[in-house]
Amino acid sequence: MNNDLEKKRQEKIESFRLQFDADADDAIEETTEAAGEENEEPRDFSIDIQSGSTEDETDIFSGDDYSDSELSSYSDDAPEPEIALNKKELRAAKRHDKKRRRIKAKKNRVIFRTVWFAMVIFVSIMIGQYIMVAINDMLAVGREEKRVVEVTIPPNANIDQITDILISNNIIKNEYAFKLFATFTKSTTGFTQGTFQIPTNKDYMALINDLQSPENRTDTVKIQFREGISILEMADMLEEKKVCNAQEFLNKCNSDEFDEDYEFLKNIKNSDKRYYKLEGYLFPDTYEYYVGEDPSSVIYKFLRNYNSKVYYTKVRFVSGEKKQTIAQRAESLGMSMEDVITLASLIQAEAADEDDMYMISSILHNRLKTSETGGVNDNGEAGFLKLQLDSTVFYPYKTQTQVPASIRATYSSRYNTYKIDGLPAGPICEPGMKALEAAVNPPESNYYYFCHKAATADEPAKAFYAETNDEHLANQEEAGLL
Repeated sequence: MNNDLEKKRQEKIESFRLQFDADADDAIEETTEAAGEENEEPRDFSIDIQSGSTEDETDIFSGDDYSDSELSSYSDDAPEPEIALNKKELRAAKRHDKKRRRIKAKKNRVIFRTVWFAMVIFVSIMIGQYIMVAINDMLAVGREEKRVVEVTIPPNANIDQITDILISNNIIKNEYAFKLFATFTKSTTGFTQGTFQIPTNKDYMALINDLQSPENRTDTVKIQFREGISILEMADMLEEKKVCNAQEFLNKCNSDEFDEDYEFLKNIKNSDKRYYKLEGYLFPDTYEYYVGEDPSSVIYKFLRNYNSKVYYTKVRFVSGEKKQTIAQRAESLGMSMEDVITLASLIQAEAADEDDMYMISSILHNRLKTSETGGVNDNGEAGFLKLQLDSTVFYPYKTQTQVPASIRATYSSRYNTYKIDGLPAGPICEPGMKALEAAVNPPESNYYYFCHKAATADEPAKAFYAETNDEHLANQEEAGLL
C-alpha cells in the first residue's frame, strides 16, 4: 500500500515539476539563499500529504485517487528527504532541457550554415557566369561570325546613346559591362558624329577608338577643286555636297581665326580692302571631307596644303641652279608673297594653257615695271599702270550674269584693273602650282599686250602677244575680237 502511495506521489511531483519547473526552482534557490544569509532554518517547502488534520493548509494532491485514510498514513517527519530529492530532480530536468536546447540550436546553426554556404556558392556561380559573359563580350569572344554594320552617330553623342546604338545593332551584348569599361578607361565622351562601318568582332577598346576617330568615318565626300576656282564657287560646291553651309564657310574665310597658325595670313595688311581675306590661299586640289564637317576643319585642310606647296615644295626654276620653294624664289626677286599670290591668280584666270601662263607672267611683269616711269614703256606708250584684265571686272563674280540682279546693272568691282593702277587688293581666284611658278619665273620678253582666239570644234584656243598697241589691234582682229 505504501509503495502505491509513493508511486502516485512521485507522479504528482513530476506533473508539478513539468508545470512549474522554472518558477519553483527559482523560488527554492532564493529562499535557500535568504535563509543562509539570516542564519535561519530554511522554510519548509515540503508538501504535506497527511490527512486533513491541519485545517489551514490545502491538500494539493487531493482527488479521486486518494482517500483520507491513505493520506493519513504519512507522518510529518517525511518531507525533508523528499525536498532534497525534488531539488535534484528539478535541477537535472533543467540541465536536460538546456542541453536539449543547445543541441537544437547547434542543429539549427548547422542547417543555417549549410543553407548560407549553398546560397554563397549559388550566388558566386551566378556572378562568375555574369563576369565571364561580360569579359567575353569585352574581348569579342563568342560573338557571331564577323560582319560589318553601318551605324550613324549623332552630334555630341554621350555614352548612353553610343551604348544604345551598339546594342540595337547587335554589335555588343552587355550594355552595363560596356558602360563600366568606358567609365574605367575615361572614354565616355569624345565620340565623333557621322557614319561608321563597324565590324562585329571588335573588342570594346577597338570600338571606342573607332567611334572617337574621324578617320574611321565612311560618310566622306571627295571634291576636286579645279585651278582658278573662286572662293564663292568653292562655298557653293561644299554646300551642294553637304560638307558645310556656304555662308558659314564664307564667314570663316573673312575671319582672323587662322592667323595664329599661319604666318602668311598675319602678313596680310589690307584685309579690309579685300572681298574675302582667304581668297587665293585655299589651294585647289582634290580633298576628302566628312558630311557635316565643321567649316574651320574644311579651311584648315586648304591652308595646310597651301603652306606645304608654297613653303616646303622645292622646284628648279632655272636650269643648273638649285631647287627653291615658291617663297624662296619670291624673296630672291624682291616680291612679297601677297603680290605673288595675287599675280598668280591673274595669270591663272587669263591663261589658256601652261605655256601661255609664262608669257602672260612676262607681260604683267613688264607692265608693273612701268610704275618706275609713270606707266610709260620703252616704246613711249603710256597707260600700262592699268593692267586691263577682263577677269577682274566683276570680281568676286566670274561674269556679269553671276552678279545679283539687284545690283547687276550698276555693279563695279573694287578689283577692276581697267580702273585701278597695278595689282588689285588681293587674289581673284585660287591659283595652282603652275601659275605660282610662272608668277615667280617670268621669261624675258618685250611684250606688253596679249589676247586670245577662242577655241572651236576644229581648233584649240590660240594666244597672241604684241609689243605695241598697233600689233595688239591687229591680233585682236585676227582673233575675231574686233
